[in-house]
Amino acid sequence: MSSPHGTPPSDWPGLEMTGMTRLTDEVYYGWLDEPNPTFWHWCKALEDVPAERKVHKGCWVAAGTSAHTLVARDPLHLEPSLLWRCCGLHGFVRDGTWIPA
Repeated sequence: MSSPHGTPPSDWPGLEMTGMTRLTDEVYYGWLDEPNPTFWHWCKALEDVPAERKVHKGCWVAAGTSAHTLVARDPLHLEPSLLWRCCGLHGFVRDGTWIPA
C-alpha cells in the first residue's frame, strides 16, 4: 500500500501482528496495548524538521488511548475524540471510520 507520506505504519517490520488498520492516509491504528488501540498520525508540524533531527523517517507519531473509552472493537468506536495538539489533527473514530471534527 503506498502513501503520500512514505512508508505507512502498516508496512513497518514488526507490526504485522498488531491488526494495523488504515483509517486515512494520515491516521492508522493497531493493537499494541490491550484493551485500547495505539494510533499513529502523520504530524504536519514535523514536516519542516530536517530528517536527521527526527526519531524515525517521516513524520509518523504514535499515541496511546488509555484515557479513552473503547465502545466497540469491531468496527472500532472510541470516545471521546482524538486531538493531537502538536498539529491540530482532530477527529472521532466511529463505526470504524475517521470523522474529522
